[in-house]
Amino acid sequence: MKPNFDPVIEECIKEARANLYMVRTSRQQEYMPYCDRLFAYAASEQSDYLFAQAYYCMMLYYACVNDYINTVSCAMEGIKYQQNTQEYELVARSYNMLGIFTASTGNGSQAVDYYLSSIDYCNQYHFDHVHAMAASNLADVFHRSLVYNRALYYYEEAEKYFLKDPTSPEPCVYLDELNNLLCNKGHCLLSIGQLENANECGRKILHNLELIQEQGGEYILFTTHVYLAVLAHANQDMELMNHHLDIALSDFHSSDAYTTYLSDITALIQLYMKLEKYKELVKILDYYLQKCKEDHAPFYIYSIFLGKRIECATQLQDDNSYRYFSQLFIQLYHDSGTQNSESVLHAETVHKERLRVQKLQQEMLLLNEQLMVQSQHDALTGLPNRAYLNNYAEETLSKALKNQVNFGIEILDIDFFKSVNDTYGHMEGDHYLTAVADLLSRITEEYSNVFAARYGGDEFVLVYYDKSVDEIKEIMNQLKLSTVSVKLPAISQLGEDHVTLSQGCCNRIPEPLNRLWDYLARADTVLYDVKKKGKNNYKVSERFKKA
Repeated sequence: MKPNFDPVIEECIKEARANLYMVRTSRQQEYMPYCDRLFAYAASEQSDYLFAQAYYCMMLYYACVNDYINTVSCAMEGIKYQQNTQEYELVARSYNMLGIFTASTGNGSQAVDYYLSSIDYCNQYHFDHVHAMAASNLADVFHRSLVYNRALYYYEEAEKYFLKDPTSPEPCVYLDELNNLLCNKGHCLLSIGQLENANECGRKILHNLELIQEQGGEYILFTTHVYLAVLAHANQDMELMNHHLDIALSDFHSSDAYTTYLSDITALIQLYMKLEKYKELVKILDYYLQKCKEDHAPFYIYSIFLGKRIECATQLQDDNSYRYFSQLFIQLYHDSGTQNSESVLHAETVHKERLRVQKLQQEMLLLNEQLMVQSQHDALTGLPNRAYLNNYAEETLSKALKNQVNFGIEILDIDFFKSVNDTYGHMEGDHYLTAVADLLSRITEEYSNVFAARYGGDEFVLVYYDKSVDEIKEIMNQLKLSTVSVKLPAISQLGEDHVTLSQGCCNRIPEPLNRLWDYLARADTVLYDVKKKGKNNYKVSERFKKA
């Protein structure tokens, strides 16, 4: 649950959310001050909620500038705060981002684990939109690993969850994200020769583009038109291919976040290779290689572009470029060994951190359960308290009315308890209360549909569901006999050496106008009759009015 903050902080949160779109534009650097302010307020307020939001926003910023280390760091750190504050959608989104950036290092197995963690949270808390994104990204991993059947399975799952909840405050963004999924699914279908199914993806994409244009919205041209160009080439429509290729290249710099758009960039490179446009491709590859150098990109991504650059040099018979990029590849491969050692150590640290987070979460859940038990149970006897009794009894009464079966309320108390307290002190009195509570707990363990609670003072209540009068009398008699084990320090006023109980019960099938109070009042009257006639006994009534 979101805490309440001062208006200035509330406005900061609102602005940070409203301007998140900046990280995906050329105005990326303008977004950093929003993150800084969130962190400053989080520190001054010592608010886990603000830290959860700040780390999430900062993670998205670093992701869009291809900063692997800081993206992963913010995601891992953010998850701790997001779990503590039950911001589970942010947890799911953070695990999804961890999957994206882990996949960018070539560690597909770890990426799969992160994506599945995201999907687990989505399943538990019904985040259909995030589920769709994580499933689509998971499909991409299988696609790049050439496991096409599993890729298509997760693309289908992603599409299902996108369509499951089409409502969105930003319908054009929703349609654009759906198109991105359809593009990736289409690339996979083309990889296994399913042209007609790939064309169906294309038709859906064009329909969604019409809807976006009708609403005056925008979409990422690069992703959509790279796929449509590849599809047109597969259909041997070169004029249409060039049309879409021109549109894609007009939005070329959208792909600067190459970690996110790696599948689309790879598809563009493969199209140029098929067209044998090696000189044009060299310009594209050199651009990405320069970006990789500036961003200190992981070797896995670097190697994709280097491999294609070396292939272009071979096709163009450019010996100088071939030697240069081959040597660069070898050097980077050598350097990646050192980086890999560091990443292995980092992975161990991350794993330990995840275990620590999981342990903290388990401890918090256990603490919450303990606090719940404490709030619903009597501190002295351990039995459910009056508040818990009222909730349980009301629910059981409603169930009995619906199913037209017996519902019973029994009130019992310890005979001459005040005298015991006055004579032997409250500690001795507490001893008898806990002893009787133990007897009642045994009854609830032995018999189904019997609930016991402390009502107050020396009074206890039993709730019976679907019990006949004879069954209740059997239980009441067993309870009466079991008190012989609770010895008194001296003979009681009834001539007994043990605690005795007086028990009164009302048991009958409820009618629509009956309330819990009707049963409690009648049980109390029956209890009074038992006490008036000598105590240490029990009685069950099947009517509200006195016989």
